[in-house]
Amino acid sequence: MRPVPGWHMPRHHHPFHELIVVLDGAMEVQTDDGRVRGEPGDLLFYRATCAHEELADRARPVSTFFIAFQADASVVGGFPWRLRDADARVRQMVSWLVRDCAAGVPAEELTPLLRALLRELERLNASPIDPWLADLRGHMQRNLAKPVYLDDLARRARMSKFAFVRKFKRLSGRTPMRELQVLRVNQARAMLLASGLPVKAIAAAVGLNDEYQLSKLFRRHLRLSPREMRARSHPAQVAAARATGGKSPDNWIPK
Repeated sequence: MRPVPGWHMPRHHHPFHELIVVLDGAMEVQTDDGRVRGEPGDLLFYRATCAHEELADRARPVSTFFIAFQADASVVGGFPWRLRDADARVRQMVSWLVRDCAAGVPAEELTPLLRALLRELERLNASPIDPWLADLRGHMQRNLAKPVYLDDLARRARMSKFAFVRKFKRLSGRTPMRELQVLRVNQARAMLLASGLPVKAIAAAVGLNDEYQLSKLFRRHLRLSPREMRARSHPAQVAAARATGGKSPDNWIPK
């Protein structure tokens, strides 16, 4: 489903927990505890009975995956409203869940993957990202469609290139430009899963010159081509990629 500009879900709540995976665009969520903004790579979590209101960014209509599930409060009680899925591990697991759910896999067979997903959320929550690194990653994410240069990133950090690269790699485990590649691959993967856009258009949207360059990065990082990934994930695209234009029990992933 394509994003719906101006989409708005009035204040509501559910008897189940809900996880929103922001694939593209942006959205605002208002709860009794404040306002949270979700952008690509963000995970938004609502505990059961939490009242919330959702609003898509008019300039950047949002596209998401979502799953609803039951779990003990002791398992999810420590999860914050927003987590950052920097390595796209959660996005991949959720795409598998919605694919299998759409294919009619019994709920009891989905439970091990859901438990693995919850463990990954626990890991992310236990390892908060350094604010300096989070700011730079956010800047890269917002500017994926534009040329991003090492000199510009170092100036933003007010550091020499050498010191900047050393600090960035110490905190993230990657060089800044390697991180930029990973962000572009992850965003392209999300767009492949959530839309029917041509691969050429997706390459341009993440700042790559052409389909060949995107395919080269996919094979380097994911060991398959963009077209192969789309073919494998097609059931998930049809059943669960959505524009947050409404929530249906057909997309629930039970415990």
